Amino acid sequence: MAAFFSKLWSLALCFILVMQAGGYKPAVPNASDPSLEPPEWPVWTHSHWVWENDGNENSAWAHAMAYLDHDMPVGAVIIDRPWDTGPTTFVPDPNLYPNVGQMIENFHDKDIRVMFWATCVVNEDAPSFQEAYDKGYFLNNGRTMKWWAGTGAYIDYTNPEAVEWWHGQMDKILELGADGWKVDGADPYLLLMFPTFGRGGYVSWTDYKELFYGDFHYYTREKYGKDKISFARPVDDLPFGLAFWMPPFTQREYNFAGWTGDEYNDWGGMKWALNDIFAAAKYNFVNVGSDIGGFRIRAKTDKDVLLRWTQLGAFCSVMENGNDTDRLPWAYDDETLDIYRNFVYIHHELIPYIYSQTAYSYELVKPMIRPQPGEYMYLFGDNILVAPFTESGTKRDVTFPAGEWIYMFDETKVYSSGKKTLDIPLDEFPVFIRKGAIVPVDYVSGEYGTLANALFDGYTNILTYPAYGEEKFGLYEEDKTGVMLSYVKDSDSLTLKSGATDRPLLFKVCGEAAPQSAEFSNGAALPKSLSMTALKAAGTGYFADADGVIWVAVSNAAAGAEIVINY
Repeated sequence: MAAFFSKLWSLALCFILVMQAGGYKPAVPNASDPSLEPPEWPVWTHSHWVWENDGNENSAWAHAMAYLDHDMPVGAVIIDRPWDTGPTTFVPDPNLYPNVGQMIENFHDKDIRVMFWATCVVNEDAPSFQEAYDKGYFLNNGRTMKWWAGTGAYIDYTNPEAVEWWHGQMDKILELGADGWKVDGADPYLLLMFPTFGRGGYVSWTDYKELFYGDFHYYTREKYGKDKISFARPVDDLPFGLAFWMPPFTQREYNFAGWTGDEYNDWGGMKWALNDIFAAAKYNFVNVGSDIGGFRIRAKTDKDVLLRWTQLGAFCSVMENGNDTDRLPWAYDDETLDIYRNFVYIHHELIPYIYSQTAYSYELVKPMIRPQPGEYMYLFGDNILVAPFTESGTKRDVTFPAGEWIYMFDETKVYSSGKKTLDIPLDEFPVFIRKGAIVPVDYVSGEYGTLANALFDGYTNILTYPAYGEEKFGLYEEDKTGVMLSYVKDSDSLTLKSGATDRPLLFKVCGEAAPQSAEFSNGAALPKSLSMTALKAAGTGYFADADGVIWVAVSNAAAGAEIVINY
């Protein structure tokens, strides 16, 4: 009976949220060609993150180091609640995190960013509560509300003095070097406190969430630098299939990284996550992911659920996993560890593509994940089609859009439009590259990952799948203007182009006939190598391998590069 009333209350809250949603309209596209100007978020947004819930300083360090010890990159660690003396006191609990400044410094020495959980409520038992209450810094004259982490009052973002005080509380942790926030949702509970008012008058939920999430985003970045981010829900994981009807929690302008809520650790939870990811696409969010293996635990996570969710995470712009034993790949078996690790490396190899396509999608006011016809299928940017598993087994129905689609894990397999039933083993994933695409990737590891060439560490690897005509790709780079990559193909030749870049280039040209010759645009011959090793030693030249791949290396593209391959 209690469960029934809990669901009934949830449904009522969903109804209230839908009725209160008004006012949000998707933005209007404002760009057509890549600007090549770096986006507002840092590259580390797209690295493999790990998070810890209900831990301490030692366990947070051990958790992140365990991934490094298992030869996996970690770009950020999220210190989830509880870490402070109470929700949003911003004072580290001395019993859990006695040396936060040193902890952050230690993580930074490993090139790992550190984010901390926060929200908009101060609980009534917090040391800072009385001061804020006495000074009138809360909504509704300090009225408290029971929410999912206690009973507290809500900061009045319409009161400049309250906001200044709040920023002083945030500074306690930001000044120690924190890299951002996991901004959790307590704001919908305001609907149960209706009517809500602050110093500025009536405050709707729509008004409040813009002030709340926007303040964490703008204040942190304006004072401490644009390499800081806030990590928040674009939409919530509410039940009853209402995700597509819900308003967003945050807006794309101040949510440069998002997760879709607290799903269960089973196939139903994965569908729930996908529903929310697709709902976030409705509002044109670009950097979205979900908790790999879910957050809520019903029973031990099945191995195939963990791995298929890992693979899904690798093909989201945010990839993050938690600290529960059920989510740790080494807690299962060697196969699980190897597959998990391989997909972490694939994700990292794809960061140049992900960073570029999220930046361009943001300019176009489009989502990075674009739902497609077929069950739970999406385009990941312009060039990659993904068909996640949502049930056990290796069979997957894939509905291919028009054109040709190349299987990422075996480029000899090419599929045309229509519905196909494919058999995809557990160590692979239904991911397909559009014929005609340009996909830049980076070398990360010689042993794991499958996309970049191990000989060409430090090169931008440019996977090229030519189709007749012209194709362009804007390669965005952090803190500087990016590079336009392109090709033009006709019946006699293929011309590869790159703008000026300080990185050497390796074009991997797939599906083409063996070249008769190759030359620079000025007519000078491009040297031919007889092996990949010889090509690496030469630095600049081309090699046609036995698998029908043409490799073109350019060691110095500081003035750009233009190479013609003749058939």
